[in-house]
Amino acid sequence: MNSSDVLLRVEGLRKYFPIKKGLFKRVVGHVKAVDGVDFFVRKGETVGLVGESGCGKTTTGRCVIRLIEPTAGKIWFRDNGRMIDLVSLSQGQMKVVRRRIQMIFQDPYSSLDPRMSVRDIVAEPLFIHKIGSHREHTQRVEELMDHVGLNASHMSRYPHEFSGGQRQRIGVARALALNPSLIVCDEPVSALDVSVQAQVINLLSDLQEEFDLTYLFVAHDLSVVEHISDRVMVMYLGKVVETAVADRIYTAPKHPYTEALLQAIPMADPRAQKSYYPLEGSVPDPSNPPPGCNFHTRCSYAQAICSQEEPELVELPDMPDHFVACHRVEELELRGISARKKWGTQPDEQKN
Repeated sequence: MNSSDVLLRVEGLRKYFPIKKGLFKRVVGHVKAVDGVDFFVRKGETVGLVGESGCGKTTTGRCVIRLIEPTAGKIWFRDNGRMIDLVSLSQGQMKVVRRRIQMIFQDPYSSLDPRMSVRDIVAEPLFIHKIGSHREHTQRVEELMDHVGLNASHMSRYPHEFSGGQRQRIGVARALALNPSLIVCDEPVSALDVSVQAQVINLLSDLQEEFDLTYLFVAHDLSVVEHISDRVMVMYLGKVVETAVADRIYTAPKHPYTEALLQAIPMADPRAQKSYYPLEGSVPDPSNPPPGCNFHTRCSYAQAICSQEEPELVELPDMPDHFVACHRVEELELRGISARKKWGTQPDEQKN
């Protein structure tokens, strides 16, 4: 990995939410939403962050931009050619850096102020950072509306006058207002219809090429992430369990949880033979995670060591940029999505 290409590097990120009980609200425990996450994002690429609801992916994205204050860890961001630790910055210093880091939120309905016009919503970042005059703000909004496929003459309208897809385009325009280099996309299409999802994904891809953007794309739908991501990170119960180039994740997963997520993707062909075997059990309590590997309580491949020792996230020797946290990574031959049609029976030999 060429360190000069890295725009964002996260080391040992943790976010624990306190559990308070009793009259005096004493802290009796912590919900470990993010528990020791390490990853990097290169300039100009899109890294997908996926996992089930509650795995900590949204919290990770919000910690990166410090909308949520991390409990521990370092967040290195390249600003003007040098790496700075965002965690060490004061709120005033962080406000300056936020010109380079923006966020697109999940819900296009609650993320836009219903009392503000589209012009004021998109221009608000410029107003907060005291960039340009009122006239320049209006000109910038017109440019951004055109870039995201909206009619600039509608900037005087209010959010309730737009559809969900149009509202999300307004959110995208707002994120672009300050010419950021990194945008954290927090499930930007999960609240939209499937046809509109494709339009927004294509828009984000076009904008990335046009403005040389870098995305951290948070999503729970692997079929969405597949079309936009260069690399994919898979999270489970606050930890990254696998990360690799997107094609490799989908065709040759190395972690059992990744395999399970891939098998859950619906197949478009109703005649195809289905061989999905749902995970047994439920996600463990993040305030009291199981010992060893967090996934061993639901893993069909688990052995004794899995419940005793926590696996490290290590790079595979013959696969650069492919990191896996699994004790049996060298033994298992897991099923990718491209070969799913071939399976009609469960591989008993590997399930034992």
